[in-house]
Amino acid sequence: MLENPVKSRTFKPYRIWGALMVLTIAYGFTLAFIEYGTGGFAHIAGGLWRIMTGPALIFHDYIAMVGIGPALVNSGISSLIMLGAFKLARQPCSGSQMAVCGLVMGFALMGKNPANILPILFGAYLYSLYKKVDYKEIVTVSGFATCLAPIVSQPPHIPEIVALIGVGGGVVMGLALGIFLGFIMNAVAANIRKSHEGLNLYNMGWAAGLVAIALTMIYTVAGIERFGPGITPGYILGGYTFDEFWNPIALSPIGSYNALLYGYVIFVSLYFITFGLLAGARFRNLKQILNLKAGDAHFLNNYYAKYGQGPVYMAMGFLGVLTLVLTLPLQVNLTGPIVGAIMSMVGWGGFGKSVANAAAIISGVLVAATARYFISPNFLREGYNLLTYFSTQTVIWTSAFWGTCLSPMARFFGWKWAIPIGMVHFAFAYTIAPFHWGQNLYNNGLAAGFVCMVMIPIIRAFDKKGKYNPENVYPSIEV
Repeated sequence: MLENPVKSRTFKPYRIWGALMVLTIAYGFTLAFIEYGTGGFAHIAGGLWRIMTGPALIFHDYIAMVGIGPALVNSGISSLIMLGAFKLARQPCSGSQMAVCGLVMGFALMGKNPANILPILFGAYLYSLYKKVDYKEIVTVSGFATCLAPIVSQPPHIPEIVALIGVGGGVVMGLALGIFLGFIMNAVAANIRKSHEGLNLYNMGWAAGLVAIALTMIYTVAGIERFGPGITPGYILGGYTFDEFWNPIALSPIGSYNALLYGYVIFVSLYFITFGLLAGARFRNLKQILNLKAGDAHFLNNYYAKYGQGPVYMAMGFLGVLTLVLTLPLQVNLTGPIVGAIMSMVGWGGFGKSVANAAAIISGVLVAATARYFISPNFLREGYNLLTYFSTQTVIWTSAFWGTCLSPMARFFGWKWAIPIGMVHFAFAYTIAPFHWGQNLYNNGLAAGFVCMVMIPIIRAFDKKGKYNPENVYPSIEV
């Protein structure tokens, strides 16, 4: 625990997160009523209906789809449901639960909604009954497993399935798949973390990605050749093609929300910094948790349990500030996925991500993205300068911010390896979504799993002194 001579207050972390969720809902309603007047409520209701009945594949940007108001309300409601599951399970709040809260809030801007996360949570509850274990031992993992929410939403939008069993049958199929996934994912995730030695914080993204890939293979064998009307599954990203997101052409509605979304990110960052100060943390005694070598390397690094409330809240706020330092000067067009990635980073500030480690991985991603600009002829040919490229490419910033799931690698291997690790991650994150047809929202977690499998042996091949032996990084697991 950090030395803390300052008089501090104790806050219940679920209340802090719950208040933020309620404020997010209130912000969404406020923006809707400002824009639509008395029709604001109908706008919110209609937007939520479209969100919950539509496809939910990766990069299905709810802000672009229905507007900022309904998207923020969906974020708040979805995360409150997750909070309710924690309370139902009587799960005390610590670093991993904060990570789940940040993930659900963030991904509810681009794929998660009440209709597609509840079946997964229910499946996990059934698993706890079947195994006769306390639900609180399962509920946190089930929150991470909601990354497979698109699998619940997709069947009624697959023409071949609808032709066979109808839209209603597709809905039932999606619900059944969600319950099944919630039932199995605790066991799947527990076994697969050995492959990355605990150096990938998004262990569930890695596990869920492999499950989603298996499902795409089953769909293919069953004769399903496209996801959505007239769109090849290899290119589907929530109703938009890769070109619309990966090329430097921003969707027109996004830029108009920049001020509102930047204001939201600034508020969230200051929100946690303020609670950190109220809980007794001070800037001068944050070195341990902000440092590149903070804590243990592996993904069980619970900063909240080690350092206490104040430092963790402030560190979470600083992660938000880090994203602002990178994006605000460039006036990056904030999309639902980018803001979702920022919220995810903030949530993981209590469970394995420190500012220095995150900055190391982000640096590698930005180096790779810069190299891509100069190597690819498309950007120069189309007249985009480097500033325009960085301000309009959603994939750069999502890869950078979600890529911080590899922060433990930066901690364990240091900056000299963190840069190439970030570069390799960008390559995987950019290209791997077609393999799971966008059904795994934690695409960067899947990419990071492959990065670990590729980079860890390479790093050890250059390690003459045996500094990076497996027992040094994750002694509690056989590797």
